[in-house]
Amino acid sequence: MRKGYMLESAALDTFAQLTGHRTEDDFHALLAEQNREMDTLGLQLRTLRYLPDSQTYVGLINTMSDEPSKLGTHYSIGQREFFKHVLEAIAVDPNAEAGVGAASGMQLLNMDLSRLTAAAAQQQDDAAAAATQAAAVAALRKLTKSEKEHTLKQLVADGWLRHSHTQSGHYCIGVRSFLELSDMLLQFDLPAETKQAWENII
Repeated sequence: MRKGYMLESAALDTFAQLTGHRTEDDFHALLAEQNREMDTLGLQLRTLRYLPDSQTYVGLINTMSDEPSKLGTHYSIGQREFFKHVLEAIAVDPNAEAGVGAASGMQLLNMDLSRLTAAAAQQQDDAAAAATQAAAVAALRKLTKSEKEHTLKQLVADGWLRHSHTQSGHYCIGVRSFLELSDMLLQFDLPAETKQAWENII
C-alpha cells in the first residue's frame, strides 16, 4: 500500500494467498483483530466505498495525528493550506452528483486564497491557533502558480486527489482524503445531497 490504501479485492486476494482463507467474513475478522492490536499505536485499518468509482478500498490511517500533519512532512505549510482550500472548493461543488464533486485546474489555480485564508485567521479564537493560521496565510501567499500546479500533481500522486474520469481537466477528492480526513470534509458547508452521500460512506 504505497499510498496507504489498496482495493479491497486486491487485499482479499493477498489475504487468501497468505492464509488460505477466502471468505470476506474471515478477512473482516482479521481487520478487526488487527485494529484491536494497533489501537494503542493510534493506527487503524479502515474500509471505504469510494463514490467516483463505486469500488471499496482498505487503508491504514493514523487516528492520533491532527488533520494537517497527515499530509506528511514533504508538503510545506503553504501547500497544506492550499490543499485545504482545494478540498473545500471541490466539496462544495453545487453541480455535484451523488456526492461526487469536481473543480477544474483553472478554478483551483485562480482561487482568491488570500481573502479566504485571511477570513479564516480572523475566525480563530485561540491566540496560538490564530498565529498558526496567520503563518499559513503568509506561506500560501508566497506560492507561485507553478508551485500550485506541482502541488496538485503531487496530491494526485499521493492519493489525496484524483483526476475526474468524467470531466477533462478537473479534479475530485481522492480515496486517501476520505479515509484520513473525513472529519475535516464533513465540516465544510456541503450541499445537502453531498453531505448525505458522504455520511453514508464515512
